[in-house]
Amino acid sequence: MANIEKFSTPINNRNIVQPISEHKSAEAEKVDFQNTSKVKQTLPESELLKQHNGDIQNQRGPAIFMNLLTDPQVTVGFMRNIYMMMDIVALLPMQNSALTEEMQQVFAQLNLSPEEIADEMINQENSSTAFKGELFDFLRDVLSENKSTDFRKAVISVLKAVNSEKSKPDILKALSASFEYLSTQMKSSREISKVLYDISGRFASYGAESEFTAIKNDALAVLTDIERSILFNDHISRLISMIRYNISRFNTNPDFLTSSVNHLMAMLGEEDKPEFLQLLYDHLAYYENRDISENLSDSKVMNIITEILKMQSESEEINALDSDSVESIIHSMLSSPSNFTPLLHFVIPVEYEDVAAFAEMWIDPDEDTGSADELSRQIHMLIVFDMDNLGMIEAELIVKNKDIDLSLRCFADMVPYLESLSKDLRKCADFSDYKITSVSVKETRQQRSLVDVFDGLSIKRSGINVKI
Repeated sequence: MANIEKFSTPINNRNIVQPISEHKSAEAEKVDFQNTSKVKQTLPESELLKQHNGDIQNQRGPAIFMNLLTDPQVTVGFMRNIYMMMDIVALLPMQNSALTEEMQQVFAQLNLSPEEIADEMINQENSSTAFKGELFDFLRDVLSENKSTDFRKAVISVLKAVNSEKSKPDILKALSASFEYLSTQMKSSREISKVLYDISGRFASYGAESEFTAIKNDALAVLTDIERSILFNDHISRLISMIRYNISRFNTNPDFLTSSVNHLMAMLGEEDKPEFLQLLYDHLAYYENRDISENLSDSKVMNIITEILKMQSESEEINALDSDSVESIIHSMLSSPSNFTPLLHFVIPVEYEDVAAFAEMWIDPDEDTGSADELSRQIHMLIVFDMDNLGMIEAELIVKNKDIDLSLRCFADMVPYLESLSKDLRKCADFSDYKITSVSVKETRQQRSLVDVFDGLSIKRSGINVKI
């Protein structure tokens, strides 16, 4: 114990120079707490990861489409919400009786007769792609005969030019509506609201196409002012992003179509040139003469649904009571065919012998099946029926080499009845070259989403469908 001090005394290396602490006053150096450049930041998320993370309010692009596809309500909610709106309008004692009567007349025109179904499906299919018609069939044929890279680039340039020419009226109409809506959102600032409303009118004016550059510059300037405004919020930010995107889609080069056509003409054979020019003229003339102020498409059902939504938005009474139904309808509309949803979508409301029914049909006309070594193609269809007194029935069809496998899903009390019809269902395709080889009936245990039915959809939506 006498030597414990020898062990407890710290040993210092005499060669180490001890730093001398300096006493600085508070005025000597100020710490800049706003400078965070030296603070270690978290690693930014990759673009792929951003598609799968976060709230839908903050999502962009493919992530929103993926949430739509995985929502079971998408496959059945479209027409059901329309009919719910019909019931509300019929029961609601609204002050505006003229609007009520007008909406009821529009609702009455919605249902199709059995004779109208085939034409309506053709019209809906024609409206689902920009590259539909004799002109594009001609371009596919000449592409199959000429495989050179230069020829392919020339055809692609013509496709871009034609699509740009057709979309100009729709872009101007969308920009006009967006600025008009934005002016209502900025009504707290009378000056900005008036400027936005004036720009909306300029986009809708007769000479908007030739004056687009000047209108665009004024529009972008006021959008920049809004982003600096105290009224700027996330909702307005999303709307401005959409406006800027639509502005970027408008091609201001007046010679784009002419130069693209001339370049392709120089590569075509003499026998193909007259046919190409005639098909191009007919195609552009159709869209130029079409009255887009009346109908958005050739589809009767889509035009009426659009009119219903428009009238509903103008009625504060219905809007306050049934806003959820409208959101669900738009939700379903967004999941219709697009680059990220490569499925054909048909909405068919029918009234036959006082029985109201509707069906939504989803089709993958070129689904991959089999292993990577032995890849084959098949047609995959999902039809969701909703009928009075019967409820919802799902019909899933897989068509391969003229053979059809039919699978039905329904509520438990309907299973015995549909099983009793199996033999009759097998005969439904006897009038054609197709043959129903198998029919199975299953109980619906839970509602399925599009991704549940179409296995490859989640893979396809990670890229862009560029088929023409």
